[in-house]
Amino acid sequence: MAGCLGGGGGSDDVHFITDYYTGPWESLWEELESEFTDETDIPMNIEEGGMSGTQEGRLSQLIQAGTPPDANTSTFDQVADIWETDQLETVNDVVGSIEEVNGEINTDAFLGEGDDLYQIPHGLYVSNFQYRADVYDALGLEEPETFSDVLENAQAIDESEEFPDMRGYGLAGAPTGKSQDELLVLLASAGISGIGLRWSDPDAREELEVWWPEDTVTEVLEYAKDLSEYSPDPTDIGWSSSLSSWVQGSYGQCYHLNCWPIGVTAQQAEADDNDGLRAVAENTEVIPYPMLDGVDPDENWLSSPAPDGYHIFAGGERPGDAKEWFEWLYADSMERTVSFYETDPGRFLPTYSDVIGSDEFQNQGIFEAHPHLLEKLEYVQDEIWGSHYGSVDEANTSSPESLYMQRQWFYGEMVNRVVTDSNSVQEAYEWGYDQLEEAFSEAQDTFG
Repeated sequence: MAGCLGGGGGSDDVHFITDYYTGPWESLWEELESEFTDETDIPMNIEEGGMSGTQEGRLSQLIQAGTPPDANTSTFDQVADIWETDQLETVNDVVGSIEEVNGEINTDAFLGEGDDLYQIPHGLYVSNFQYRADVYDALGLEEPETFSDVLENAQAIDESEEFPDMRGYGLAGAPTGKSQDELLVLLASAGISGIGLRWSDPDAREELEVWWPEDTVTEVLEYAKDLSEYSPDPTDIGWSSSLSSWVQGSYGQCYHLNCWPIGVTAQQAEADDNDGLRAVAENTEVIPYPMLDGVDPDENWLSSPAPDGYHIFAGGERPGDAKEWFEWLYADSMERTVSFYETDPGRFLPTYSDVIGSDEFQNQGIFEAHPHLLEKLEYVQDEIWGSHYGSVDEANTSSPESLYMQRQWFYGEMVNRVVTDSNSVQEAYEWGYDQLEEAFSEAQDTFG
């Protein structure tokens, strides 16, 4: 496939960088690229960009060289600074065509300002807690409601004779990527703003200020440090490795997104015709992430699931042809749209209102083999997103500044410093607070 091993701008092809790039995705892209080019005479260069923490470096390299791609896949916060400097194209017409086939966008998350859209959304990421129900049953464990419950269960799994090769929790502790996302959710589950910002006046919502209470942040960091005692090496756990580790049964509890571990396990089970993996998928339970002890779920600061999708770069060589590519992909038929979710089952909640309830989506082969996956995906949408997000009205700090802050890597590095004993919890907090103030100042200068 053209560009599958990399490549850059400056070619005559539509250059598209994506982290939708598992083996099934690669096969699907190859098939769709060939069909699209045959129909339109528009050549494609599809490059694997890597997941969060990797693709940003590639984009920066290309932009600095004056050869930005035509399109990429990412959450909006990964391109917020690019958007602010007018380097993204509006995509209203493309999204409108897609909505005619798949239903209206079902999120009010930040996709642009005013009536202008700058992302063609694909799917939402809902944060949650996942555990092995068969392990819980074997050890007589209760479903956790608090951080202390999670820790107690982690210790019980870690020390059990029944599961000698399984650790109690998989904590992300690499400096970038999953560790950042996990810490932000833990802080929200402690009843404060994960990114450390709140509205100066919650009614006016015109100005943000730093708000990161020391006692709460340090308590959450201490929780992460305690969890690391029952985890495989946290510095080896990121998005990709967390999925493979779940398939391998490396630990019995973790933070994750939607039903991604279930989907990856189910897909591998069918590829290998493996009943053991089918049992792992069937026994992966998904619930809202438990709360810090003493904090009510109604005080959770999770506001809105992050939409992931496609952005068109104004400085690319063929942005118009890139728009045609995405319209061709999603505005053709519900069957084609569903094929993207079937390729990566459980990773995304569809961002278009008619998809998840459609016959095409409900009747996917992976759901026939794993009805538990569909059941849990609907639970994530209806219950976790529907009831666990948006409890605190002022937690909605949707703005360019807050998007900029969500892509600062110091959050994850705080976890890394604590679990590697590079810093004490107090030292990590003080360092992180300094980084927060500095980054917020940069955000105000950039977006003010």
